[in-house]
Amino acid sequence: MQFTTEHTGPSAGYGSREGGVERGGEGKVVGRRSGGSRRDRGSRVSPFVGPRPDGDTVRVGDLVIRRVPVIAAHLSMAAARKVAMLKQTSLLLVEQGDQIVGTIDDRALAADHDVTAVAAAMQPLATCLRLATPVTEARELFIRARATILPVVVGGFVLGAVTRSDVERARS
Repeated sequence: MQFTTEHTGPSAGYGSREGGVERGGEGKVVGRRSGGSRRDRGSRVSPFVGPRPDGDTVRVGDLVIRRVPVIAAHLSMAAARKVAMLKQTSLLLVEQGDQIVGTIDDRALAADHDVTAVAAAMQPLATCLRLATPVTEARELFIRARATILPVVVGGFVLGAVTRSDVERARS
């Protein structure tokens, strides 16, 4: 998956009559400089992610990142199972005091009793993937963690999760 971004600001001739912005500079481009080097007069689009220094290595950021529901740590495992069933996921993030503190995976959902608190059954948020992690390294993390799904984290924010089957598929 490759993200793209588009320049939406004023054109190169900002402030001039030929390529400027209409009254007050509110961002409405009314023209483009004549004689530019672009033949199609279209907008310039550049890749969001730059070229990879190591060639064509597939990374976690190239895979489908799935949404992960968040549940409170004080809930019961019966409630966690209901959320997982409704959202059709095998991973739940656990929140305590406005912070993500752990995960509940399919093993915990299948093994723990209904009255067990989520906080007692959760795994601390220790193994995470990053967007730049190569899929070969991600596969090793899945094996070590014995997990089928792992969260993807960027700068302290959880973006979602990637499944082991997606990683295996990307490797082949």
